[in-house]
Amino acid sequence: MYFRALTLTTLVCCIGDLCDGREVVFGKVGGEVKLKPTVNQPIFSITWKSGLNKAAEWETGQSTPDYYTICKPRPRCQLNTATGELKIMHLTLNEKLDLSAEINGMAAQSFFTVIALEPVSKPSVKKICENTQCTLVCEGKDTTYTKYSWKENNEMIVGNTAMLHVEKSDKLDKSYTCVFSNPVSTAESDPVNFL
Repeated sequence: MYFRALTLTTLVCCIGDLCDGREVVFGKVGGEVKLKPTVNQPIFSITWKSGLNKAAEWETGQSTPDYYTICKPRPRCQLNTATGELKIMHLTLNEKLDLSAEINGMAAQSFFTVIALEPVSKPSVKKICENTQCTLVCEGKDTTYTKYSWKENNEMIVGNTAMLHVEKSDKLDKSYTCVFSNPVSTAESDPVNFL
């Protein structure tokens, strides 16, 4: 009985690892992404699926691929039959797609999650000073994938924080800039150089 339980536990862990092994591909809203499956042999047939539904399909003898679901109604996808690469165009706001590629009738071995993001907005910096210290706060339209970092005199000094604590100075020899980014874009605040 112990052996059966161990085997079942191992199988569940392997399936869980397979699901977590997706390649996340970010794309800009209105833009495109290219998904490249793992291919170790000549391609005779390929089926791309979005969840359980077909998205694109081709097999030897067809002049052009067939497109379904996410690839319709307008031309939205292009399938490269030589490499298996699927290009998805015209990404829409908040779009998230789970895709897989089946090559030559074999079970899918390439899994992708496509996430469409808007470019970040230009951030602004709010300054709060007390005695000898100032706190600089980077403000912008925050999203799930937004990251903050700071530059001092155009050199990166700290990342992953919206706040920066600095010493007050009468000199104007230092400037601070907030860098606001996500996987598809980067924007910088105007420099703050009066402390």
